[in-house]
Amino acid sequence: MRAARTIWLWVLASPAVQAAGFGPPEGMLPSYPLSVAVPAGALSPLRSASLFREESSTGAAPTYYIGTGVVGSRLPIPDTPGASAWQVVPTADCARLEPVPTTLLRTPAVQAVVVQQNPLPMECAAAFEGSCTSRDGELRITTAFEGRRRAARVGGGFFGTEGTIDTTFYTGVRTLSIEHLPSRLVLRMQERLNNTNGYSAPQTAIRYLPELQRLLLLGASEAQGMPLAQCVVLPSRQRPCHRDSADQHPP
Repeated sequence: MRAARTIWLWVLASPAVQAAGFGPPEGMLPSYPLSVAVPAGALSPLRSASLFREESSTGAAPTYYIGTGVVGSRLPIPDTPGASAWQVVPTADCARLEPVPTTLLRTPAVQAVVVQQNPLPMECAAAFEGSCTSRDGELRITTAFEGRRRAARVGGGFFGTEGTIDTTFYTGVRTLSIEHLPSRLVLRMQERLNNTNGYSAPQTAIRYLPELQRLLLLGASEAQGMPLAQCVVLPSRQRPCHRDSADQHPP
């Protein structure tokens, strides 16, 4: 399952309906290719990944890691075959993912970022439509749809044989917007739907690292059917103009 997972309602004897996935990001909030080396036989962080962090003993920004198939130090069970780990290394352009041993993510100093600690609330980019704000108030993520909706009853259950359920088919464009609220700069991705009740939900493919002022898009979008790795450098908190009234941004 790719990181930008697809939400499905089973349709019995239907044509091949498929969510197209979000296209490459565009907008005034620029994104850059994220360099990531995936060792042979390793699970890709663009399919499904977890976020880990290690606090600094000097008060500096924490170190972030991405793990695929890695359990971490919380549970005494083995990692998934092909488990891999990367350190998020900030660069002048944005960042790169540098391979590290998976054993590093099992040390007590490195902890998985659980739902309650995630800088983005659980509902961000999870529903067909909706909006959320990061816990620090810096980012707003909105998903909106423009197009036609068609209500229908379809076969329920895994094989479509367990009665019928109500569903909605969509034809149109979903737009996922990520806005940096202090600067009002926005990044957008679009998904084109054609008579389908499936859609992409890149909830865990969007990783916000507030202390690094970075946003990682790990398979949240794709091009020609292949997931993309993108990195966004967010404007510095110190970048806005002076706080006296003459320098405030216009409403």
